[in-house]
Parts: sequence; C-alpha cells; structure tokens
Amino acid sequence: MKRRRIISVLTVILVFIGLLLVKVSEWVPNTFGNIPFEQVLFHLMVPMEGTDTTFVASFIEYCLPLPCIVSAILLLCCIIKDWKVSRDIRDGEFKHIRNNVLIIITSLSCLFVYVFGINDVIHAVGIDEYWNNVKHPSTLYENFYVNPENVKYAFPEQKRNLVYIFMESMETTYEDLEHGGAFEESRIPELTELADNNLTFSFGNNDNNGFLVPSMSGWTVAAIVGQTSGVPLNIPIDGNDYISDKSFLPGTYSIGQILEKNGYQNELLIGSDAAFGGRKYYFEQHGNFKIVDYNSAIENGWIDKDYHVWWGYEDIKLFEYAKNELTNLASSGQPFNFNMLTADTHHIGGYPCSECEDLYGDRYSNVIRCSSKHVTELVQWIQEQPWYENTTIVLAGDHKSMDPDWFKDIEDSGYNRKCYYAIVNSAVTPATQNSRTISTYDLFPTTLASLGVTFDSDRLGLGTNLYTETPTLVEKLGFKKFDKELTRHSNYYDMYILYGKGKD
Repeated sequence: MKRRRIISVLTVILVFIGLLLVKVSEWVPNTFGNIPFEQVLFHLMVPMEGTDTTFVASFIEYCLPLPCIVSAILLLCCIIKDWKVSRDIRDGEFKHIRNNVLIIITSLSCLFVYVFGINDVIHAVGIDEYWNNVKHPSTLYENFYVNPENVKYAFPEQKRNLVYIFMESMETTYEDLEHGGAFEESRIPELTELADNNLTFSFGNNDNNGFLVPSMSGWTVAAIVGQTSGVPLNIPIDGNDYISDKSFLPGTYSIGQILEKNGYQNELLIGSDAAFGGRKYYFEQHGNFKIVDYNSAIENGWIDKDYHVWWGYEDIKLFEYAKNELTNLASSGQPFNFNMLTADTHHIGGYPCSECEDLYGDRYSNVIRCSSKHVTELVQWIQEQPWYENTTIVLAGDHKSMDPDWFKDIEDSGYNRKCYYAIVNSAVTPATQNSRTISTYDLFPTTLASLGVTFDSDRLGLGTNLYTETPTLVEKLGFKKFDKELTRHSNYYDMYILYGKGKD
C-alpha cells in the first residue's frame, strides 16, 4: 500500500512537470520570439532585480493553470483509487490485480507526458542546437579577433565628447518603404530624417539601411557588450562564476576603458534597475562608469520612493534627466562619455507615456513613434548647446524587438530586419562612399573613430572600423556563416575573454 502511494505521488509530480514544460515550450517563443538558449542561460545566471513584472504575470497566467488543474484532478483520483484499492483487497484478488494493471498503465502514460514535455522544451529554447555548437568549436577568434588592449590609440588635441543613445528595440523596419522599411507609413519619420541628414554608412542603399544583429547580441546586455567591446556575450553552462559584481567578461577591453584611460568621465543613465542583467557589473568594471539608474532617481529625489512604472520610470522622464546630467558633465571641463538606454519600446506592446498619440491604431506603433519624437528632440536640444560643436552623437537600436506577434506578417514576407544606426556630428568622413553591410560589433571601433581617434588597426574585437575600406566580417564571410561561427563554442573566447586568462 505504501509503495502504491509513493508511485501515485510521483505520477502527479511527473504530470505537473511534464505539462508545465509543454506550456513553457509554447510560452517562450510566443513571448520572446526565436531566442537562443544562450540568452535563457544568461538570464538564469544574472540578477533579475528590476525585471518587468508583466512577464512574471504572463508566465503564471499561461503556464500554470493547466498543470495545476490536471495535477489536482489526478491527485484526487489517486486518493479515491487508494481508498478503492484498500476495499478491493478485502473483496478479492482479481480486483487487486486489476488495480495494479491500472496503476502501471497510468504511470507509463504520465511518464510519456513528462518525456514529451522535456522534448518540447529542448527544441523550443534551442538546447539541442546549443549542445551541437559546444561539440563543434569555432576558430573565428583565432582567425579574426583583434585584442583592443594591444592596439595603440591617438586622440585629437581637443578630445570630443560622446553621447551614445541605446534605443530599446529600435529597428529600421519601422521606416517607410521608400527608406527600406516595412511600412507604407513610417513609424519613425523623425529618426528617418536624422539618418538622411547624417552618417549611416548605407549611402543610399536601402538594403544596408541599419545593422544586422547576430544571435549572441540579440538582447540588451549582450547588445551593449557587442556595441562597446566588439564581442558577443556567449556564456557556457558552467559560467555562473564569471557573471558577477567581481567579474564580468574580464578579458574584454571596451570603449569605456579606452576613454577612461584618456581622461574621460563615463556615465550611464537608465530608468530601470542597473543590476538587472548584470548591466551595472559590466559598466562599472569596464570604464568605471557613474551609474544613474532607477534607484539613483529615488535617492536624488527625482521620483517618489513608491513610484514604479514599466521597468522603473518612463522615458519621458529619462530624457529630461539626461539634459540635466549632460549639462553637469559639460560644465566640468572634462571630456565625457554619456550613455543612456531607453525602455518604453520594450516588448510586449511598449509603454505609452502621457504624450503618446494614437496615430496608427495599435499601441506598439504609437509607442515607437513617440520614442522617435523624444529621441530626436533630445538630439535637437544637444545641437543647441554650446558644447555640441565638440560632441559626437551615436544613435543605435540595441537589438531587434522580441515582440513576436507584431512582426509575424513582416517576417513571413521574408523581410530582413535590422537595427537603426546613425552618427551625428562625426569628426571625420569615411574613406569610401561604398555602402557597407555591418553588424553589432562594427559599432565599437567606428564609434571610437567618429571621435577623431586613430589607432593602428582597422579592426577592434570582431568589429571593423567603417571609416576604412577594410571589409567587415559580415562582408567577408556572409552573415549566416558569421552568425553560425559566433554561436559555436570557442576555446579562445572562454580562455581569454570570458575567463580573462593572462590579465592578472
């Protein structure tokens, strides 16, 4: 009798886990789109403070009801069956045998549900592909990687300021057909005009409008690392010790570190908790950035301690705080590197602030348009400041939006989505007017060059300086091959970038 009860409990547990895994395998792609397992793995290893609670609510609402209801019914049936078995044992051996057969059939059925659930999750989050990449290492870094720490840099006599705006999920996809976008009517006309009047390296070729985002840089923290260090964020399954407040990619050498070494003050402004996703670790360890985040806003008295919307506070406040921070940095007389990250355009659906108008009939389009206006207004404000003449502005989407439903028809049409990119007030001009095919990593050396900095290499990390005629790795290898090589395991990456061997 005791053994049957243990089997019954295990059966219920297996059914719950199996059904939960089945629902998770549906929820992940429906909520985040086609994300790599490395992204799932990364977020299991880093702090989750400041995450948007709508994702937690979505998980509970979608994934838990069916497993809980079925498990509760099954548990009730087990209790009733246990009572009947006790009675049947007294009534006769035949009924006892019949109930044992039923237990075996039920247990095997539940085991099938469990195995089916595991199989679904393995394919849904790409665990199978991850292990295949681990088993077949790449030599991409041995062949093409340039360690930025070993490169010599020369700054102009008057060092230029840098304003770098990471724009959440901002794509060239949102532009109109005339500019290579996917819409009859542009969702970002203000940003389109900025791009038309400044440097994008596409030189009229709409096929190269924006930059391609490799798999290992398709979420915010990985995108920031890629754009500022020229490497992907590729964490092994045992990499927990290497993503912490003591160590975050110790082998990378970022633009923040280069600028700090040359007398710049570095600052990051964000409207969420900087600890989320390890962003605080990265910026503090790679350039000693002053972090001004959601918690800082409370400490500074900018917002009430109980104020919390979306990921912290909305972008309409962020842009106003940016003006104050930029004014303070400019008044110090020291060159500065000011980075900021918007958040209102994050999926799902974005956050409509008080100034968002209903222009398109759907929330996400309206939020995207509102962000386009606010970013452009900030750029225009900067252009009116006395320190603008000696300042370069970089505008870059962090990664492609993960809102799966909103892009379904666009992706089904075969459209190649890319992120928005423009440099305003560059210190130099490109060596060629040829349209470039670029990726996340090319932004790193190109940003540095846009400040008038020269260096004795056309490539930093895996990125190529777009002001030169040297082909990017996407141009050299093709994006599919380049992306595939990035997802494969690399002994060089683990040893010298992830672990930082040789740094001590």
